[in-house]
Amino acid sequence: MPSDIRNDDEKAAYEKGYRIIDGEVYNPSGVKLNPTSTSPSGYIRFSVSRGRRNRVGVFIHQLVAYQKYGDKVYESGIQVRHLDGNRLNNCESNILLGTQSDNMMDIPSDDRKAYSVHAASHLRKFTDQEVKEIREFHRQGNPYSVVMVKYNISSKGSLHYILNVEYQTSK
Repeated sequence: MPSDIRNDDEKAAYEKGYRIIDGEVYNPSGVKLNPTSTSPSGYIRFSVSRGRRNRVGVFIHQLVAYQKYGDKVYESGIQVRHLDGNRLNNCESNILLGTQSDNMMDIPSDDRKAYSVHAASHLRKFTDQEVKEIREFHRQGNPYSVVMVKYNISSKGSLHYILNVEYQTSK
């Protein structure tokens, strides 16, 4: 969970007596709960009351991290990591603290590459085929100015990148 999203709901749950043991949630009476609620990002959570009509969602991995590391989970730049990359595995041995970079490196290399290709596809203006066409058009002796007009490329720097930087978008 990104470090920018901070609250003390897991601390409040801990102070009320909620615990995570072997990835399972137990209420203050020691009764095992069966949380089924997941956030849009895929993390499991359960709700705890904070006042008369105020219920809040507590992320299980955040509560595990709070149990294990205390207030260190609130330090700037710190994120809760799932060592095996599985957001559903909330066992204490799978939960660590680290940076955004650490968190990304927990993801297997092939998956990281797939995520980055997917993200880059939303930023790229040209498909792989169009890049090939642009390169071939330039190889035929057309100067930057002609290539830029034909393909609606706004800067020489962008065209230089398209022509000279090798990048792979698929396996």
